[in-house]
This record gives sequence, C-alpha cells and structure tokens, in this order.
Amino acid sequence: MLVGYFYGILVRLAIPEEAKWLPALLVPLGVAVGVYLVGNIGRERGDFKYPLMGAFIANIALTYLTGDEAGAMYVALVAAIFFQNRRQFRKEKPQGKTLCKRLQYLAIGGLIICSLWGSFLYFNAQVTTEDGETVKLRDAINHFFNSPVWLEFKEVFWGLYEEGQKNGWDNFYDEFVKALDPRGEKNAYRVLGLTEDATQEEIKRRYKKLAVKWHPDKNLNNKEEAQQKFMEIQEAYEILSKLKTKRASKNTRTRSEFDQHGHEEY
Repeated sequence: MLVGYFYGILVRLAIPEEAKWLPALLVPLGVAVGVYLVGNIGRERGDFKYPLMGAFIANIALTYLTGDEAGAMYVALVAAIFFQNRRQFRKEKPQGKTLCKRLQYLAIGGLIICSLWGSFLYFNAQVTTEDGETVKLRDAINHFFNSPVWLEFKEVFWGLYEEGQKNGWDNFYDEFVKALDPRGEKNAYRVLGLTEDATQEEIKRRYKKLAVKWHPDKNLNNKEEAQQKFMEIQEAYEILSKLKTKRASKNTRTRSEFDQHGHEEY
C-alpha cells in the first residue's frame, strides 16, 4: 500500500498544475502499478486489473463524496484491498531472471522515476524569494544564467561569504537566493541599462527608446540579432513593470491596514 501511495504522490507531483483533468486518470494508474509490483513479490501473485479497478473506483467515489481531489493514501488502501482479495499462490516456482534482464528492468524503472521527478522539477517546483514570492524553478534557472551570481560567480560568492562572517549566517540563504535573481529583476535592469532605483516612468521611457532602436524592421541588415535583442528588451520591461505594480499594490495595502489600525486605536 505504501509503495502504491508513493507512486500516486510522485505521479501527482509530476502532472502540471494547469492539467486539471489528468490527476483523475494518472494518479490511480500510478497507485495501481505500485500495489501490483509489490503484491507480486514472493509466493503469491495477482492480476493488474484488480488494483487498477480498486484505484479508479476509490478515486471516483471519493471525488464525488468530498467534491475535491481524492487522497492518494485512501486510493492506495482500496487498491490494496482489491488486490489482496484476489491474490493466489503461484502454481509454479517463478523462474530466475538473468542479470541482464534484471538490469534492463531496473534501467526502465529508473528512467520512469527520473522522468517523473524531471516533470515535477520543470512544471511544478518553485523557489521562494526573500519577500515570500514564489517563482517557477524553470524560470529561476533561466534567470540564474543571466544573474550576477553566474556572470560574476567568484565575486558574488566571496561577497556573500564575507557578509556572512561579518553579520552572521542567518540571512545567508535569503541573500544567496536574492543573488540568484530568480525573478530576473537584476538582469532586466541590466538589459535596459538602468539602476535598481529607476522609476516606472524611467523604465517605460527607456523601453520605448530601446524598442525603437532594436526593432527588427529598422535593422534589416542584422534582423536575427535585432529580433533577439528586441525580445530581451520586451521581456525585461514586462518583468520590471509587473514587479513595480505588485510592490505598489502591496505598499498601498500595507498603508491602508496601518491607517485602519491607527483609527481603531484612536
């Protein structure tokens, strides 16, 4: 049951959050595979259809009753019960598999597990920034290769190390994540040629100037480079604009809560 639960959870983690209908199909399948594999070890055996039926019946029933996604543990429990009730003793002693065959099975199993973890890391894994904002790991990695910690790794790392020795290591992780530039903020300022204290008006003005300069229609002799540069400029502007808007909204909400608290005290 526990292996079925693990397989179900792993499959659920690997499914993109946008695919709302996929868990109902793939999670019971993953649970059934786990129950079947463990259940066929030793002197007893059973058919795959029984844990599969149990997993799907449990998944449908729990989803209907709770109105929410069924828990993998309960699905695994029902699948294990279905399988256990239909297990039989092997009539013949199972033949031993050759080393080559075993390695082949291990390689296939390892490939499937690695693929599921890879899918999770690409689609669903997130990084939390110093202000509590979550960023997709794939976006953070993409921004990482343009971040100061990659472009100037030695300088940034030793700077963080000296800061940790001087002021303690409590904030080292937050500072390291900040240096990784998971949101692409520092790289966006670099692309636009601005400093981090630039206002929204300055960002907009700089974006328009660079967009006109690097528009592909104005650089017919080097259209590919211009297109790449134009897309970088556009992405940098969108990143900074979204961050500025979020921070302005957060500051407004904080001031509103502070004023409300002040009035209540008064």
